[in-house]
Amino acid sequence: MPSVVIVGASRGIGHELARQYAAAEWSVFATVRSPHGELGDGVVELIADVTDEASLAAAAAQLPDGIDLLILNAGVGAREGPLAQVDAATWTDVMTVNALGPLLAARTMMAKVRDGGTIAALSSTLGSIGANSGGGLYTYRMSKAALNAGLKTLAIELKSRHIAVAALHPGWVKTDMGGAGAEVAVSDSVTGLRTVIAGLKPETTGVFVDYRGNALPW
Repeated sequence: MPSVVIVGASRGIGHELARQYAAAEWSVFATVRSPHGELGDGVVELIADVTDEASLAAAAAQLPDGIDLLILNAGVGAREGPLAQVDAATWTDVMTVNALGPLLAARTMMAKVRDGGTIAALSSTLGSIGANSGGGLYTYRMSKAALNAGLKTLAIELKSRHIAVAALHPGWVKTDMGGAGAEVAVSDSVTGLRTVIAGLKPETTGVFVDYRGNALPW
């Protein structure tokens, strides 16, 4: 039975990832920040916060060796527009959760991932410098751009272990973060993400793609 760890599964995309992988008969381990109890049968719930290394270490200690897939999903939104609206404290919090947090989780748990396994993180086209034609959203854009840089660097570090690392854009998804006006249903996004993840290979590590498999500019 293949195994997956989903970091950040309390709601939205992470919750649906846990549900779909469990339905596909994977062994699923999913982190939440506080006891949840709603992840369903077949999902082992672990308590962890990506800003708390001690909690990540405690969760990692409960994982078996030889994990096939690690998905880094935890993240928060930020909706300010022009530079005048950027709040330093909020910026720091968002950068910590979105950019540093997934890398801390990867650092803590990647020893549990088997050689030849996969690490995938949820990023966003808003983190693309090359595709930024609209401006605004400084805090969120910067957090995801920093995450992308970290993932690209992690891909290089883990090449010797033949672990495929990818930054994934899930689409504009109808979640609490994405809002009711978003374009993509959670189930459709996750179905697409699972297909893309299944196709990731060590020789193509370090990619930035969307849930349909389209390559995105860094």
